[in-house]
Amino acid sequence: MDDRRHGPVNAVGAGLSAPLPTPGDPLPSGSAAGGNPELDRLASMQLDRHGEPVWSPARSEGAQLLWGQDMTGPEEAAWMIDSVRSFGLNPAKSVLDLSAGLGGTARALVESCDTWVTGLEPSPLLAKLAMDRSKALGVSKKAPVAHYDPEHFNQAGSFDLVMADRIVHRVRDKELFLDRVGDCVKPKGGIALFDYVIDGAPGSWDAWNAWREEEPMEVYPWTATRMADELTQRNLDLRISEDLTQLHRRHIIDRVRKLADTLAAAVPPAPVLAALKRELALWWARLRVLGSGLRFVRYVAMKPA
Repeated sequence: MDDRRHGPVNAVGAGLSAPLPTPGDPLPSGSAAGGNPELDRLASMQLDRHGEPVWSPARSEGAQLLWGQDMTGPEEAAWMIDSVRSFGLNPAKSVLDLSAGLGGTARALVESCDTWVTGLEPSPLLAKLAMDRSKALGVSKKAPVAHYDPEHFNQAGSFDLVMADRIVHRVRDKELFLDRVGDCVKPKGGIALFDYVIDGAPGSWDAWNAWREEEPMEVYPWTATRMADELTQRNLDLRISEDLTQLHRRHIIDRVRKLADTLAAAVPPAPVLAALKRELALWWARLRVLGSGLRFVRYVAMKPA
């Protein structure tokens, strides 16, 4: 990666080691920041390599400070809707979201397309928070969210569109996972995968190893060619294989830049700030390898009639 072309990225990275603001009054949505035994129990069901919860109530709050309400990653719900608009979603069609997170994208699809979205989420905690949010908004039937294990993914029904954002690279048995994804798609239905793939040798092995270590759990990215070949081998018509790395980087950097304004408006409690600092460190490690050994690619495939 040529850092001379990414000055703002360096500025973002440098800021990660600086102290975050002193805790003040909690955010209005700070109820998930801790103190709920049920949420803490769910968080403890998915632990990282250091024995800590992958997702905690505090991290869910910190992630939303960074990415926006009901979001856990940089691709905004409106952008995700645009990216699947070609599938012609409507009230007669159904979607399976295998990366539901807090359900932001699923509920946005319901609101925008009046379609039916089943959300599945690897984190028991996020799945619970997402379903509670869908119930509160009165869309629990059109945008339900439940927990699942991608390593033991069974067919969840038959859908016009199956989508997943940054899931496949985390799955060890990708062949089985993609088999199950194919089983879930109706004839003439589609698959939209957004994921990290290997792109040649890393520009820096130190940065590459630091990224792998910073990830809460092990990652197993394929090459871009391998991913495309595996989809084709499942009798899927691969329509799009699009490198979105630079756009993905801009999405990340833009949200980090907005974070200062968010924190100026209301400083969260100390646990949320600590989780936010951890979130920033994780995404900085990803930024260092994106475009330098790792790419973010969109795959769109259709299932024949």
